[in-house]
Amino acid sequence: MSKKKDKGKSASDFSSEYFKSNKDDHYNFAKAAEEYLVSSGSMYMDHVLSGGFGAGLHRFIGANEGGKTNAALHVMFNMLKSVKKAKGLFIKAEGRLSKEIKERSGLKFVYDPSEWVSGTCLVFECNVFDTVIDYLRGLLKNNSEDERFCIIIDSMDGMIAKDDLEKSTNEARKVAAGALITSDFLKRVSLGMSKFGHMCIMISQVRSSIKASQYTKADPNNQTNSSGGNAILHYPDWILEFRKRRQSELFLQDQSAILSLTNKPIGHIATVQILKSTNETTGQTVQYPIKYGRTNGRSIWVEKEVIDMLLMWAFLVKRGAWITVDPSLLEHCKSHKLDMPEKFQGTNKILENLEENPKIKQILKDFVEKEIIGK
Repeated sequence: MSKKKDKGKSASDFSSEYFKSNKDDHYNFAKAAEEYLVSSGSMYMDHVLSGGFGAGLHRFIGANEGGKTNAALHVMFNMLKSVKKAKGLFIKAEGRLSKEIKERSGLKFVYDPSEWVSGTCLVFECNVFDTVIDYLRGLLKNNSEDERFCIIIDSMDGMIAKDDLEKSTNEARKVAAGALITSDFLKRVSLGMSKFGHMCIMISQVRSSIKASQYTKADPNNQTNSSGGNAILHYPDWILEFRKRRQSELFLQDQSAILSLTNKPIGHIATVQILKSTNETTGQTVQYPIKYGRTNGRSIWVEKEVIDMLLMWAFLVKRGAWITVDPSLLEHCKSHKLDMPEKFQGTNKILENLEENPKIKQILKDFVEKEIIGK
């Protein structure tokens, strides 16, 4: 009789042994962090995001002064408020973290690691890619207190490989350094970020053509250009493109008059296109209002968003100069001991009330989040 052929171990036993002997190369045995969603600060945006940003990698791209850094800091501000044991880390690879940006953010920035406690943001002023990546990998491994990090890299374009520091400008430019650096960075940190509950927002300026996917035709009028090569299309969960503001999108002191020295802007409409999403909203454009002169994480004009969204979803109905309140909204206000009239003239008065009275703002905001955003 022929000898029975040895079929070896079962697939399950082999996999189990292999995973154990190579445990330093994968995350299968690591405990996954508790999931969370962090508000962008804008209710319009949160609606499109299905509640907010989760752990993992996200990419903010666009033109100079498009609002990328402020938007990223809004997310960090909200994460440090809503996620337990959360810390911020700002990788300053370019020379932009002004006093005004800091004041708008509402964050406490520290430069000494000994002062870096939960709820604060450590600034690491470094644009050497090798140093930054080594630090981040070490940070993910040396986290004995099981903290959650919200990391902003501003910007990926400001990074330079250590080897290129000694090269001439022409020699360094011969290699697609931006694409190589971004690709290498994503490969090294993407799995660990999401597995352990950390968030990283990578900011990029306008560079080479980017498409949301291989099936998306580039629109020369709308697509911005960003460095990073093809890797940037695959690793991030969300890619958001911030458009440069236009004069037609300004809020003026007197909206019925033209822009002038005596009729200055008090805010503008931020316009963001979703280039990649996790919830099939790719291609959508989101607009939300910004109010100038605000500090402590309040520059997104939430009060105006509340009124606009109630109008958009017909919980407030405008007929001529009068606005009628939907019965469900009246009932919500009544349950919170807020006397809301069934009818009122114009939105300016109620907008003023929301800006002056945080309690009224929160009652109406809670209604929007429950009935429209679905939180």
